[in-house]
Amino acid sequence: MAVVVSQTIPFSTASLDLSNPSRWNNLLPLIRPSLRTVQTAKGQTILVDTAHASSHHVRIAVVGVLGNFSSKILSDRHISAVVTSQRGAGLLTAKDIAHAIENAGHHDVPGVVVVRSGKQRRIEVEGHEVLEVEVDGDLEMDHVLHLLGTVSESCRSSFHQTAELLKLFVKSASTAHSTFHTEKADGNPAIVHAEGHAGFEKARHAVERDLKHVMRAHAAQQGFFTYSVHYSDVNGLSRLENYILGLEIANFLGKQRPEDTNKLLY
Repeated sequence: MAVVVSQTIPFSTASLDLSNPSRWNNLLPLIRPSLRTVQTAKGQTILVDTAHASSHHVRIAVVGVLGNFSSKILSDRHISAVVTSQRGAGLLTAKDIAHAIENAGHHDVPGVVVVRSGKQRRIEVEGHEVLEVEVDGDLEMDHVLHLLGTVSESCRSSFHQTAELLKLFVKSASTAHSTFHTEKADGNPAIVHAEGHAGFEKARHAVERDLKHVMRAHAAQQGFFTYSVHYSDVNGLSRLENYILGLEIANFLGKQRPEDTNKLLY
């Protein structure tokens, strides 16, 4: 008996037509039936989750990049609105998005946070109930969405606390990017770090350089504090490999000044 395994050839971007917002407007409600399509006065389309209509939490709205929607946008249940198209008469502002959420049946909303994937970090508070935060790329947006999904109940219900948390992120978060290389270095698997190309013998060695790089910016902190650590894989690693790297990250952080560390948040 023989088993023949053929290589899976991925569909092309053109075939999937991922940059077409109308496809997302039809697809996302199938994934989450509580999503409702709302048209703004400027002609843009927003998907609003009606399941959050009576929630007392701050609403989270996401402006992603068409054709490259993060799995966080697709799966995280605390996200109340997703912007799939910005084509229309004028720029879609955070206040426009907040107004669309209210028109979809959300009442007594404590505040709205709009998270955008961009090229820089910035934060802008508009009045007492609307805040817009732009981050550098999809990975940082993933981190912010994860952070907003794991905060305390009091923070979720307070626009002021949420705003202060995001201001702290924009000011102090540090990141590192690395890529596992197809070519070996000194006979070992290799990884391209922020500081260059290097081989590694153990999984711990694969992440240590990046962890030391991001922790260097926080070395001067004193007293009790919380680490919020987000690890994203866009390299196509297996689930087991991701679990192993996650364990090594946890072990590394567990050794960082444990007498001063109040909590590790992953």
